[in-house]
Amino acid sequence: MNAIRTIYHIARADLLERVRQYSFLVVLGITMMAAYFFVPPADAGYITLYLDHYRGIYNSAWIGASVALSTTLLLALFGFYLVKNSIQRDVRTGVGQIIASTSVKKLHYLTGKSISNFLVLSIIVLAVIVIAFMMQLVRGEVVQIELWPLISPFLFLTLPTLSVVAVLAVLFETRPALQGGIGNIIYFIMFIFYSMSSNTSVITTEMVQSLAAIQPGFSGSYGIGFLVPEQPIKLFEWQGVTWTGTIIIQQLSFFLVAFLLILVAVLLFRGFQEAPYKRNNKINSTDNLNTAGEHPETHPNKSFDLESANVSFSQLSAANLPPAVIRESFLSLVVAEWRLMMKNTSLGWYVIAGVLAILCISMPVATSSQWMIWPITWIWPMLLWSGLGNRESRYNTHYLIASTPRYVTRQLSAVWVAGFILTCLTGIGMLIRLIMEGNMELVALWLSASIFIPSFALACGVLTGTNRTFEVLYMIIWYLGPFNKMPFLDFLGTQSSSGTSWISEIGLNSWLIMSIYILISIGLLILAYTTRGRLTQTS
Repeated sequence: MNAIRTIYHIARADLLERVRQYSFLVVLGITMMAAYFFVPPADAGYITLYLDHYRGIYNSAWIGASVALSTTLLLALFGFYLVKNSIQRDVRTGVGQIIASTSVKKLHYLTGKSISNFLVLSIIVLAVIVIAFMMQLVRGEVVQIELWPLISPFLFLTLPTLSVVAVLAVLFETRPALQGGIGNIIYFIMFIFYSMSSNTSVITTEMVQSLAAIQPGFSGSYGIGFLVPEQPIKLFEWQGVTWTGTIIIQQLSFFLVAFLLILVAVLLFRGFQEAPYKRNNKINSTDNLNTAGEHPETHPNKSFDLESANVSFSQLSAANLPPAVIRESFLSLVVAEWRLMMKNTSLGWYVIAGVLAILCISMPVATSSQWMIWPITWIWPMLLWSGLGNRESRYNTHYLIASTPRYVTRQLSAVWVAGFILTCLTGIGMLIRLIMEGNMELVALWLSASIFIPSFALACGVLTGTNRTFEVLYMIIWYLGPFNKMPFLDFLGTQSSSGTSWISEIGLNSWLIMSIYILISIGLLILAYTTRGRLTQTS
C-alpha cells in the first residue's frame, strides 16, 4: 500500500504539472483539429484511409477505426516528444535532488512518471473520441451511433501503443546520451519502423477481408495518411473488427511490454546525482594577493599600501584612458559562430559527411535519390542546425551578447550565414553532380533548400528557445517530403521509382517551387529578426 500511494502521488503531481503547461494545450488542440481532418467530406479531394480506391461508409465502425489508426500514428510521434521532459524538469527545478534525499525507490518514481505520461496521452485520446463521435453526426452518412465499434479501436490499438510510448519517453530520459537530439533521432527511426510494421494490421486485415469478400478483384493494397486519390473513391460498408480473445490478448500484451521497459529503465537510471564540484585551483597573481594566494592583511609582518603599488585613483579619469577600439568585423563573427556550431563535432561526423558527398558525386541523380543518399545527406547535420538561434538561451549568454552593437542584425545574420555554409558544404556533392548532368532545375531546388533549412532552424530556435522544436518538425518534414516524396514538402525534388519528381508529375515548374521556398525562407527570417528584436527590448 505504501508503494501504491507513492506511485499515485508522483503520477498525480506530474500529471497536474503537465496539464497546466501551454505545450499540452497546443498538442491537444492540434490533435483535435487533426481528428476533424481524419474524416474528410466526400468532396474534399483527399482521403486518410483507403483500400485500392475504396473507403468505408462513415458509420461508427469505419470512423472509429480510421480515426484510431491516424491518431495512433500521430501520437506515437508527437506524444513522445510531448512527454519526454519529465525527469529533466525535475533535474532543472531541483525537485530531483529533494526526491534523492527521500526513501522513494527508483521503481516507484519511474512507474509514477510513466503512468503520468500515459494519462496525458490518454486525455488527448479521450478528446479525439469525442471529436470522432461528433464527426459521424457532421458527415451524416450514417447517423446511428454504435459505441462499441466506435470506441474499441482506441481501447485495443491506440492506448496499448501509447503505453509503450509513455514508458519509452521515461527510458530515454534515464540515459544522458538519449536525452538530447541523438535520442530524438533514434526514436524517430524507431517510429518509422513501427509505422511500417504489422501492428495496425489488426484493423486493416479485417477491412481487406471484408472488401475482398465483396470485390473478388480487390488487390489488397491500402494506404494511411493524407492521400490524394488518382481515381474516384467508391464506398462499401464495413461493420468493424471482431475482437476475439486472441486479438485482445495480443493487443493488451503491449502493456506487459511497457512494464518490462520500466524495469529496464530502473536498471539504467542512476538517480539524481549532482555534478561533481570542480575546484578552481587557479590563483590570480595580483598586487592584492601574495604568492600563496592569501590576502596580505592575513600576515601581520607584511604591509599593503596603495602608494607602494603606484596607484593614484584620484588621478584616474576617462580622458586618461586609452580610446576603445570597436572592431565590427562581420567575418570574424561568422567564424566565431561557425566554431561554436562545430565545437563538439567528432572526426567520425566529418568522415560520414565526406562519404555521403562522394556518393552523391559518383552516383547518378536517379540512383542516389532512390537509394536515399540525398535525403540522408541533408538530415545528417540536423543536430548542428538545431542549435541556430537558441544557443544563447540554452547557455544563458543572451544578456552578454545583447550588449553588443546591432545585436539582432549582426549576430543573427552571422548565425544564419554559418548555418548556410554548413548546408552548402554538406550538400556540395549533390550540387557538383547536378552541374555535371546539367540539371539546372534541380540546382535551383538545391539552392532554395540551402536557404530554407537554416532559415527554418533559426526561426524555430528564436521562437522557442530550444533545439528540440526544429529537430522534431524537421524530422517530420524530412520523413514526409524527401523520404516519402510527398508533394510540396519534398523540398529536394527527389525522384520517384518511375524516374520523375513530384514537381513534374503535378505539372509545376521547379523555378516556381524555388521562388516559393525562398519567399518562405524570407518570411521565416523576418519572423526571427522581429521576434528577437522584441525580446531584446522587453529584456
